[in-house]
Amino acid sequence: MIYAVLNSEGKCINRVVWNGDTSIWSPPEGCTAVCDDDCCHPIENEHPPVVESNPEEEVQDFLNALSPEQKQALISLLSQQ
Repeated sequence: MIYAVLNSEGKCINRVVWNGDTSIWSPPEGCTAVCDDDCCHPIENEHPPVVESNPEEEVQDFLNALSPEQKQALISLLSQQ
């Protein structure tokens, strides 16, 4: 069975596959495990990763991924405006 591991605030911090046998595993101190086979409890990240990005680089990467035909079609669309 799939269990959601909830911290003391009730936020899901992890999911585990577990048979409920506490002699094998138990949730960390201050946490509880609740059956969550339908994955109704999304895992909450307290510290989302900080991603620094440069919009100009992202546009350049996008353009480099286009085929010559796609680039031409994009140029045609932009020139119509």
